[in-house]
Amino acid sequence: MGKTIRGQVYVLGDHIDTDQIIPAQYLNLVPTIPEEYRKLGSYALCGLPDTCPPFVGPDGSVGRYPIVVAGRNFGCGSSREHAPVALGAAGVQAVVAENYARIFFRNAVATGELYPLESEQRLCDVFVTGDEAEISIEDSRIVRLATGESYALKPPGAVGPVIEAGGIFAYARSVGMIAPAQKPPVSEPVADAPVSPPLAARKKKRTRVIAVANQKGGVGKTTTVINLAACLAQTGKKILVVDLDPQSNATSGFGLDPEDGASVYRALIEDEPLADRVRPTAIRNVEIVPSELDLAGAEVDVARMEGYLQRFRSILRPFLEANGYDFVLVDCPPSLGILTMNALTAADAMLIPIQCEYYALEGLSVVTRLIRQMHESGANPGLELEGIVLTMYDARTRLATEVVEEVRRHFGEQVFQTVVPRNVRVSEAPSFGKPVVLHDRRSSGARAYRALAKEFLKRHANRARSGT
Repeated sequence: MGKTIRGQVYVLGDHIDTDQIIPAQYLNLVPTIPEEYRKLGSYALCGLPDTCPPFVGPDGSVGRYPIVVAGRNFGCGSSREHAPVALGAAGVQAVVAENYARIFFRNAVATGELYPLESEQRLCDVFVTGDEAEISIEDSRIVRLATGESYALKPPGAVGPVIEAGGIFAYARSVGMIAPAQKPPVSEPVADAPVSPPLAARKKKRTRVIAVANQKGGVGKTTTVINLAACLAQTGKKILVVDLDPQSNATSGFGLDPEDGASVYRALIEDEPLADRVRPTAIRNVEIVPSELDLAGAEVDVARMEGYLQRFRSILRPFLEANGYDFVLVDCPPSLGILTMNALTAADAMLIPIQCEYYALEGLSVVTRLIRQMHESGANPGLELEGIVLTMYDARTRLATEVVEEVRRHFGEQVFQTVVPRNVRVSEAPSFGKPVVLHDRRSSGARAYRALAKEFLKRHANRARSGT
């Protein structure tokens, strides 16, 4: 890593959140479209207070500041991939901060837009905006050129080659983990909604693996996993839930306590049998691979392994061949890190819950575009969009109705007709370790999830009849 970054520094303080980096109203811009990528750059850091010096020129010009120096917890707030992308589009090559919000750091590495470097000292009190500086990635140092003072940075470590390659997909292709990207036809338009892969690319399996994911937290992802699993089980389907989120909410939502060594962690790292991790739940026909806090270590440990994008797939597929399940629901972390990428590589389809609020829309274009990237990169050319589930709907607010209309307008039949309402019983059920369909079967939330399960199975039957 002999890269050197030189130029003017833009200085920020502590707790710079993602809404300051790129406000939510610009999240409808699609970075894969060159013109919209440039627009993202022109809006970078426009959420800062007016007292801050302008980061982008009055004419929208960018590139003046290739280095950002900040304080603690840089990139906190919403887990939006657009944040590092907007900075990269504005010409930022490196951010030097005391420390980062975990999700911003992951997104910076995954996109390959910039180096998220950590300082050994509080450099936001040393540098001022406009200082000339030089960063040596190889030496892990930043020099203030006016004085010649040199300051140590923490080495980028294993993430360095990923960023140099241009992101997680480019790195995986460069080292042969996945096939080279397929070049789409020149005339093919770029769309927000993913295109279903060719029939030949889809593998017909009795067990359908569905990754339930959204890079934004608090959208009803785990609640949907728990209640959809319970409702499907009540129709006689055999369900396996895999809790891949280190927060272990799906585990506790089924009334289980996190148990050291019970998660998929050792199976991912040491190839231990997945069967040893499966636990029964209190619901007939539902079993679970629980989570635990130590699973967070897999984000680092798996990344160091050969074929790290396929680790979960390599242990899941042999297990499913020997065990009869109708559906596997994988509860993913609220980020696009290593665990979520492993789930998407192993899945047949992706189910996306989104909250009926404005900010919940911000990650929808990101995750749907990710499906297209999984096709083009060869990581999982058969990955489909199972559907979009609208959650936490409040009929009393105009905004909720507008969100529903906007999502349906963009994604059409890919949105489930069932809308899950905001409901007290749904919120309190996890504290009892039960799905809401058992906690209060007559509640509006329980009725909605039973309707969702019915619609889900109808879609599955239609897909089976059409051979897709």
